[in-house]
Amino acid sequence: MGRITELALYNEVLADPGGRGFSIHGPQGVGKSRLADECLHTGASKGWNTVRATATQGASAVPFGALAHIIPAGTTAADVTSVFTAIASEIEGGRTKRTKGTLFLVEDIPLLDQSSLIILQRLSDAGKIFLLSTARDGQPATQDTRSLTTGSGFRQVNLKNLDQEGTHHLLESMLDGPVSRRTSYEIYLKSAGNPLFLRELVIAALDARTMHDDGEVWELAPAAQPETTTPHLAELVETRLSALSAPARTLLEAVSLCGTITPGSLLSETERDEALLELEAEDLAHVSLDRRRTRIDLTHPIYGEALQANMPAFKRRRLYLNQAQALTAHGLRRRGDFFRSVAWQVEATGTAETGQLLAAARIAQDTHSYDRAVQLLEAVPQEERDAACLLLLGHCLAQAGRTDEVEAVLVQAQKLAAGEDEILDVAFTRVQNLFWVQGHQAEALKVIEQAARHAHSPSAKFRIRSAEATIRIACGDPRAGLDALGEIGYEADDPADVNVLLLSLMYKSPGLTMTGRTAEAITTAETAYDVHLKHHDQALYLHPAAQRNGLVFALAEAGRLDEARTVGDLALTELMAARAHVPHVWTALQLARAEWLAGHPRSARHWYAEAIALGRPLGQTLAMRPALCGLAAAAAQVNDNDAAEKALAEAHQYPRVGLFVGEDDLATAWLHAAAGRLEAAREVLVEAALLARDAGVVSSEAALLTDVARLGGPRQVVERITHLARTSDSPFTHARAAYVTELAGGDPKALESVSRSFEEMGAVLLAAEASAAAAAGWKRAGETRKATAAANRTGLLAAQCEGARTPLLTTAPEPAAALTPRERDIALLTSSGASAQEVADALSISRRTVENHLYNIYGKLGVSTRAELKKALNPKT
Repeated sequence: MGRITELALYNEVLADPGGRGFSIHGPQGVGKSRLADECLHTGASKGWNTVRATATQGASAVPFGALAHIIPAGTTAADVTSVFTAIASEIEGGRTKRTKGTLFLVEDIPLLDQSSLIILQRLSDAGKIFLLSTARDGQPATQDTRSLTTGSGFRQVNLKNLDQEGTHHLLESMLDGPVSRRTSYEIYLKSAGNPLFLRELVIAALDARTMHDDGEVWELAPAAQPETTTPHLAELVETRLSALSAPARTLLEAVSLCGTITPGSLLSETERDEALLELEAEDLAHVSLDRRRTRIDLTHPIYGEALQANMPAFKRRRLYLNQAQALTAHGLRRRGDFFRSVAWQVEATGTAETGQLLAAARIAQDTHSYDRAVQLLEAVPQEERDAACLLLLGHCLAQAGRTDEVEAVLVQAQKLAAGEDEILDVAFTRVQNLFWVQGHQAEALKVIEQAARHAHSPSAKFRIRSAEATIRIACGDPRAGLDALGEIGYEADDPADVNVLLLSLMYKSPGLTMTGRTAEAITTAETAYDVHLKHHDQALYLHPAAQRNGLVFALAEAGRLDEARTVGDLALTELMAARAHVPHVWTALQLARAEWLAGHPRSARHWYAEAIALGRPLGQTLAMRPALCGLAAAAAQVNDNDAAEKALAEAHQYPRVGLFVGEDDLATAWLHAAAGRLEAAREVLVEAALLARDAGVVSSEAALLTDVARLGGPRQVVERITHLARTSDSPFTHARAAYVTELAGGDPKALESVSRSFEEMGAVLLAAEASAAAAAGWKRAGETRKATAAANRTGLLAAQCEGARTPLLTTAPEPAAALTPRERDIALLTSSGASAQEVADALSISRRTVENHLYNIYGKLGVSTRAELKKALNPKT
């Protein structure tokens, strides 16, 4: 997996008459032997005989030690010439007329004994073998070994670790199922893409039960780092580290524990320099200068994990204290020095001075290191925890996923809060936890009402209004929420005002999208991200990338689905790097909805499953219902009704969220549709659309009405969706309205135009359905050729829809029979501009034969001109 380029190069060399050998180099665990096995298998399938030998350290001192198993019985092993003649004869004797040659694989060729090396050199020089070999980075190679594997006819590849995408695919192959993107990212960071380490990490995580399959997706528990301890991996790492000198190991242990260290505090100058040279020579660490400091980075994170796992507690404590004291002695000159010194002191002793703990915790919170921030804040003695300390602790507990502890901490903070700003700060954080995490709307509004009694300044009153407005928007009353927010200024100096500003912007964009003002929503979301970056050091809530969630929502509703997907991917990359798990849940939810609108039910299902798997342990109550209902709808659309019903049953345990008013009922409707109960499905959707209408949520109402039309009721909803299109600036809503209108009217030409509009937006399922309806319309009108062309286009579009089954697709006219290879050749040449005679000359057939084929081709594809033929062969032209 992930070795297509290397295999292609190998096949090229193997097919070359002058090819003599192929050498695979790379670090331990990168998959050299696996690739060599694949090369051997490929060669065998092409008619090559195969022989393999493995060189080892133990056999390197034994003459012919690596080749002993292929030396014929009775051969005098003391005579190199006799051995060569015997092996060559054995190889020649195994050939047949169909045999292309002999592939000879030698694993770990630098460990080959000298006698075997001589034999292989002679066999290679005589053209008896094609030499396939592997070598590990760092293995010393003699001049004779290099001579054997280099020169004319030899090619070498330096195998690298898998990239992040390759790691993800390998994980899904190993686990035989979908893996969440966050999980593959975390395991990629730990394994650095090394297949052997990756495998051991997965085994360790499964054994420790920190990774599990919930039936939809494999997910690593958000509070857990990938486990690193398996006996095999521990043995591999310890073998690698066992030869280190004591000073070198001391440095490596300190780096594994602290990351950034002061080597001079651990070793003398001479010992330090020799240890650094040793670590570099063994390829265990990279050493560089960071201004006047020596920087040491492990070449692989697994080494650090293994060292920490086996480190006695007393040694840990000593190293932490040593490095904390060394940093303090140097004057804490750099950004981060103070934080590290306090964190190391807490690791060693469990405590530090309260002021230092609070300052370090704020730094950790600013960098989204919430687990570390909680550790520092919990080290503050109970009697010294004031309202500010408890407020910060509550926020960091929430972001770390310990949501069941948050409310008690914040209630305690509220009792200690004094002054307008502090009272409102605590209230604002409580509202976020009560509503967005626990889904308790009434309790959150009650906290706002109580806090309003303490709000006297204009700034405080805006904070109260903003808090209530964001809840109104999220509860499905966007007009009231937007009215309450009013115009928002983008400048703020007070940290309290900054956080209100950022949250107001975060919810204003979805409110605008919900009410059909997508252009303004996109601008607001883009501004919100820029403002969040500007005030990032003052922001208490979330990560700047969380502002992109509103942008994904707005872009999707504007019919810019490819852009929505790109923005969502960028946001997830930022959030995963920061381990900002809470906004990750909502980004996955928005990506899922975008994929659903695009007509990709399997992709939507995967993102909904990721939101659910991560949201459960984080206690993200409010995200669960839309995610579970979305998953159910996506599953129903691919006829996985059991999974749909299971998800729908769980969804009813959670409260509704107003961002997608009525869309929860898509699951029930599509389950009805999957069972053929279209009237029941339409009834559910009409009721859901009325909910959205009453709430003023144009985005949801338009989607629901469109589905009523798709499931057989266009005349029921055409008037209402036409009205929505007049009140919305969304091109997607306009296209939906046109689609419903033409489904009701049945004009096939107009339906084809609508289909092209949807395709340009990336809504391929709607495009396929519109094309299918056009095909049926042309067929009713007796336009056979046009019906065939529309049916063929429907098939091409439907192939992009990940197995979606909808009534319009399943009842569509069948596409014409596929072109034969000969017909396709003629069609391609004709569409490129060649005349019938030119085609005939190119294919060595008669012109009449070409013309007869073209008659059949035009009929099959439903076209009548070269331009139409070219478009039918390549719909994107």
